[in-house]
Amino acid sequence: MKPDHYERNHALAAEYVLGTLSGGARRRFETWMLESPRVRRQVWYWERRFQPLNGAIAERRPPPVVWRRIHARVRRPGAAASARWWPIGSVLAASLLVALVMLWPSPPVSQQFVGVVQNSQAEPLWVLRTLTDDGRRRLSLQGVNVEAVDGKDFELWLLPRSGAAISVGLLPAGGGQRTASLSERQLEVLRRSRALAVSLEPAGGSPTGQPTGPVLYQVRMVTL
Repeated sequence: MKPDHYERNHALAAEYVLGTLSGGARRRFETWMLESPRVRRQVWYWERRFQPLNGAIAERRPPPVVWRRIHARVRRPGAAASARWWPIGSVLAASLLVALVMLWPSPPVSQQFVGVVQNSQAEPLWVLRTLTDDGRRRLSLQGVNVEAVDGKDFELWLLPRSGAAISVGLLPAGGGQRTASLSERQLEVLRRSRALAVSLEPAGGSPTGQPTGPVLYQVRMVTL
């Protein structure tokens, strides 16, 4: 994967800023940021776009019971004695962890996809990302700043290379987020075509199982 792949890294930059890009993929992307000025500009672009969402999230403080439990554990008898053994225990634990990582077989890498639906002004509307970490096949649908339309819903469709469109479900408005389950057939269509579209449908979605309203946007998923 090269840092100069504009479309793919534009989508990855959005995932990075949102915080949904994790593990090895996040570390690789951070390396690309150091190497590529264009990748850094893409990250700055998404940081500016997502900045309004930060102000919409209310600050939440942990309840007092959490702090009371922390203080109780710190002050309990034997805490000071156990602290003296902490460095030795940490070294042993770290050594054991390294041994397990070296000997344990690596899990198979699952193919994941990401895409960003944009309007005609190249403003992000939704970030789409496949999720397979829990054994289920799902598609994360993250709204960025989409205005709701009275009496209407946005519906997401898979576009096979041939044949009729396949509904994935309704897209969230505003800054909402939801996940849609993917069947084996839907996942195979996504792997083959990588193409999706968004239509404006009556409230609750298309009554026919096919797009009935105007198709507003299209997006091509890229490999993560």
